[in-house]
Amino acid sequence: MSDSRHYDVVIAGTGLYGTSLGAILARHGARVLLIERGRHPRFALGEALLPQSAIWPFVLGARFDVPELGHLSHADRIVDHITSTCGLKHSIGFAWHRPGAPAEADHVHQLVPPHLPFYSESHLYRRDVDLFMVEAAQEHGCDYVDETTITDVVWTNEEVTVSTDDARWSADIFVDATGRHSLLAAREGYRDAATEAQTHSRCIFAHVEGLPAIDDWLKADSEGRRLHDGTFHHMFEGGWMWVIPFDNFHRSTSPLASIGLMLDPRVHPEDASLSPEEEFHAVVGRFPTMAAQFEGVRAVRPFVRTARLQYTATTSVGPRHVLAPSSYGFVDPLYSSGLVHSFESVFRVASHLLGGLRLDGSSGPRSDFSAASLAPIDALHRAQWADADRMASTAYAAMRDPRTWAAWTQVWLAQVLFSDLWLQRACFRFFESASTDELDVLLQGNRPGSASPLAPHREALLDDLAALLADSRDPQATATEMLARLSAESWLPRHVYDWGSAAARSIDFSRPEVAGALLEWGFTASPEPLRSALFDFSLPGPAPT
Repeated sequence: MSDSRHYDVVIAGTGLYGTSLGAILARHGARVLLIERGRHPRFALGEALLPQSAIWPFVLGARFDVPELGHLSHADRIVDHITSTCGLKHSIGFAWHRPGAPAEADHVHQLVPPHLPFYSESHLYRRDVDLFMVEAAQEHGCDYVDETTITDVVWTNEEVTVSTDDARWSADIFVDATGRHSLLAAREGYRDAATEAQTHSRCIFAHVEGLPAIDDWLKADSEGRRLHDGTFHHMFEGGWMWVIPFDNFHRSTSPLASIGLMLDPRVHPEDASLSPEEEFHAVVGRFPTMAAQFEGVRAVRPFVRTARLQYTATTSVGPRHVLAPSSYGFVDPLYSSGLVHSFESVFRVASHLLGGLRLDGSSGPRSDFSAASLAPIDALHRAQWADADRMASTAYAAMRDPRTWAAWTQVWLAQVLFSDLWLQRACFRFFESASTDELDVLLQGNRPGSASPLAPHREALLDDLAALLADSRDPQATATEMLARLSAESWLPRHVYDWGSAAARSIDFSRPEVAGALLEWGFTASPEPLRSALFDFSLPGPAPT
């Protein structure tokens, strides 16, 4: 064999997980090898960021002094430092559709996040972003090999050995970020007897050009914010569709959009007599507004059709090895949780490995990286997957009817608003103190946010409404009960948004009066546990605008 070097960490897979983790570890002195089966630049589906997935790169860049990660947190920094092929995400929009009928205005929802100076949401053109992070990881000191297939991974009490056809490397620990077809997960039987997901979905996706704005058919409620200025979702019974434009930013040079049709195969079984593109248009053609928007689009590469997407494993850790969230499991792209999970995991894994390798200033022998020592990482990945399955399966149940979908959209907004605030709180306290200890609070509990005073209320609300929707036989009665539950929740700021009202469909937190009212409520009128443990920060300047 031509190479037998020892590393502190070997990472397989160079998507954003592997390169972000590698850059952080190498920046702090770890000897890191990145192994890529393919070759960059390569195709990857576009990613729509949410506030949390935009904030996390800022947190990682600030906490570990990796400015390249921080560039991912803001649309202008992406253009300045990475690529001009990404789009903006000023909002998240939804429209529920009935077969054979145009979409109705009162079935449209739009949610606009606040504008804060340290992050803004983007549509990432992953081909270019992934290449940038591979190069950044190497600049920080990672060794990198591509077009290399791992053939074996074995470990002893002292080290792990990673083999290919013509090389062998040893390391203190191996991180598998290769995704669904992880060699390690298959060989160790981690997929056997794994939990069955409640969610059932398959996908037909492509990158296209020539996509008109949905605003040609549907009007946004928020003043000055087109639906095309964000990620848009077409919803219908048994499925939904994402629309992620890369051409909606005045600094973008891309004509492309990422589109994907998600279908519950129990409701929409695959039609194998049709090509993926033909089946895509056959399904879309049932809904007049969707059919009109996609009538003239041109695929820049062939449509891809998948089987059922859901998978998981019995564990994400073992002796001297860790499975990244995408290798451990996947549920559904609804609510764009994939990058949130990746960045949460990178934060925890990087902190754990730097401590175990004694590269964080601690003393003593290096960790043995036993399965028991890696248990907090496994707990995080289990919690992420279970929460994603609950959110997605409940959303699919709500999609059956516009009334339950509208009520569920309010539930989703309520819980994600306060999850966003937990991350924002950590950042504001970091700005005030200049201490990264404020960011390390995000390591508390099984998952960031589990230590929030709202966590028990969130869990109870989601569990109760998931059970209610699963047993629903009367959509109107179910929607009425869901809205009544929201009306009774004391932790929701009602003067900001009319939670529990069937007429409440849109909110624009980019308006100073709305964001200011939320903060005023939080600082002065929210329940005491929220004031003392969530709104316990000072703004680093004027209120967000």
